Amino acid sequence: MTKPHRNVYMFAVLGAVLVVPLLVFLRSATQNASRFKNEVEVRRGRIDSHLAARGRVEGATSQEIKLASRVVGRLKEVKVNDGDALRKGQVVAVLENNDLKAQVEQAQANVRHAEAVLEKLRNGARPEERAASRAALSEAQAAADNSRLNYQRSQKLFQDGGIVSQSVLDQAERDWKMAEARLESAHQNYQLIMAPPRAEDVAAAQAELALARGQLAQAQDNYDNTFVHSPVDGVVVKRYMNPGESISYESLYQPIVSVSDTTRLMVRAEINETDIGTIQLGQRAEIRADAFRGQTFLGRVVRISGGLGPKRIQTDNPTEKIDTDVLESFVEVDPGSPLRVGLRVDVYIKLAERENVLVIPVRSVEFLDGVPTVHVRTPAGTESRKVRLGAQDGLNIEVAEGVRAGEVVVY
Repeated sequence: MTKPHRNVYMFAVLGAVLVVPLLVFLRSATQNASRFKNEVEVRRGRIDSHLAARGRVEGATSQEIKLASRVVGRLKEVKVNDGDALRKGQVVAVLENNDLKAQVEQAQANVRHAEAVLEKLRNGARPEERAASRAALSEAQAAADNSRLNYQRSQKLFQDGGIVSQSVLDQAERDWKMAEARLESAHQNYQLIMAPPRAEDVAAAQAELALARGQLAQAQDNYDNTFVHSPVDGVVVKRYMNPGESISYESLYQPIVSVSDTTRLMVRAEINETDIGTIQLGQRAEIRADAFRGQTFLGRVVRISGGLGPKRIQTDNPTEKIDTDVLESFVEVDPGSPLRVGLRVDVYIKLAERENVLVIPVRSVEFLDGVPTVHVRTPAGTESRKVRLGAQDGLNIEVAEGVRAGEVVVY
């Protein structure tokens, strides 16, 4: 090969060596330029992640408390109406009870009588009776002593020459024996007056008193049951019955009114099946209602149902799906809220809140073989990097590791 031809060949080889990498680079750059349409600078920002759900305001017991009568009768008064505020123990309804009140008064009189009988038995005789018995005993003793001495004198006179006749002696003896009998009777009466009551008499009186007290308690209970009280501080949800209506054995536990405990307000929130893995006890929540536009009320998740159930809370949207399963969660509203029982609300449960973290759009992250990856622009081209992600709010996501602030991510 001649020298000119050799030079041409060498230039051709050198050109091929230089041009081929350039073409490859230009092709790659063209492909990258066509693949990545968007770019964003990695910056520091805030992630406010929350879960949105529909809910309904309820009382602390979650369910309405239906108040009914425990006795049959006719309603005399219903003292409340729908929406009325209640205090714990307040009377909401009264049944006709004049006959039961009379039974209570009679039972009270029986108790007082039984108490008096027992008290008299325990106290024994009155002081006046004790003094009279003691005086009678002393008088009988004196009479017996006098009759004995008179008999002894008559006996001596009879033996000393018959100064007195046999009949006089016999009469003196009869008088003495009669006086002795009267003394014994007075002594027995005095012992009876002064003796403590017998145990069996006291036991019988105590039993009579216990029976009277039991009858009073039963009569009082029947009378008290004609008054229907509210067991909680709350509000009347619905009034079912009116004065004059009868309560029979068949309708004994038919509700007169239903109330809701408003000492603590709860929101029953329905969580979509796809979001149940993100909710936990103790999470804070924001509550908003159309009835209180511009206001946000706070609460926290205090209870989560054990399983899924049918959707119950519906909106006015005609396209809303209602044949889906949801997880019921309960948010306790912080005190001081003006929310009312039955109000439909929007619930936003906070999942994460991060300040001053590196954020990029969620769409800029790819998962290559299950590993989160972003594409970063460098002076040499586009570089793929594995990253460690953090919280997200639906639009942006936290990057905990893999990129620096100011770098440009393309996607």
